[in-house]
Amino acid sequence: MRLDLNLIAVLEAIMLERNVTRAASSLAMSQPAVSNALRRARKLTKDQLFLKTASGVEPTSRMVAMWPELHRSLTAIRASFAPDDFDPASGATSFRIAITDSLAMEAVSAIALRLQAASPRARVSFAIHTHEASLDAIDRGTLDCAVGMFASLPREVHVQSLRTDRYVCVMRSGHDLAQGLTLDQFTAAAHVLVTPSGLGLGLVDGWLSLTGGTRTIAAVVNHFSDALRIVSRSDLLTCVPLGFFSGPWRAVTDEPRLVVRDLPFETEKLLYKLIWHERLHTYPAHQWFRALVADICGSPLGVPPSGEAASAGQV
Repeated sequence: MRLDLNLIAVLEAIMLERNVTRAASSLAMSQPAVSNALRRARKLTKDQLFLKTASGVEPTSRMVAMWPELHRSLTAIRASFAPDDFDPASGATSFRIAITDSLAMEAVSAIALRLQAASPRARVSFAIHTHEASLDAIDRGTLDCAVGMFASLPREVHVQSLRTDRYVCVMRSGHDLAQGLTLDQFTAAAHVLVTPSGLGLGLVDGWLSLTGGTRTIAAVVNHFSDALRIVSRSDLLTCVPLGFFSGPWRAVTDEPRLVVRDLPFETEKLLYKLIWHERLHTYPAHQWFRALVADICGSPLGVPPSGEAASAGQV
């Protein structure tokens, strides 16, 4: 049976947008034309491919199984016909990226604004980052790149180191532990845990377990900014990357002053990484976009603390 390659492009757009109307817009097609193409694809595959939901559509198991190879093939075909270079001023490429919460507060706006200034016809979409979700989306092709702390990566994923950071403990300035923090005091205190997925424990708990200790988790939140707001009004402690506290957080907050303390046990440095799949490695537009992201995320964001003990403690 002869296959119309336009059907594959339509399936790709629906898969990425999860909405027929938005898919039509991204393809510069009418919605009836996209719906007609989807009907033809359903007849060809003898599967519904996408099922309606309250917010749009979701892929069937058959579509999910088809997607990795379908997307890889389309990317390879486009790369074969793409020019050897990319002109940001005239390029109309869409980019999709996920950025870890500790960098997203400032990096998202910086990337969007710089992209708009340098490549006004381009489009960027940001996704919520978790380790597992970003790796899965990179593999499936629903993300072009991601910024986070990835302990291990598949062989087909490329990586670029961006910057280092470290976790510190934060509490309100009037806290009983503001003048000093021992391991016993740290484990006896109640903490706010930050985890994007809301599940499991964090890096700090892994390091703490090497000492034989555990900590009491009183609240689990998805964002570092929420954790800092909670500890500023309570006796809870939280652990955040120092770069987040001294940069983006201090730039926007009107919260009471907080005290920062070193963690009272051995830890490792945090290494932020930019990752992308092999299939996009040589694509000029994506090389240009990754360079833009690396330039923004590769340097400390915001302004470092002033050094006043009342606001930053003795780090």
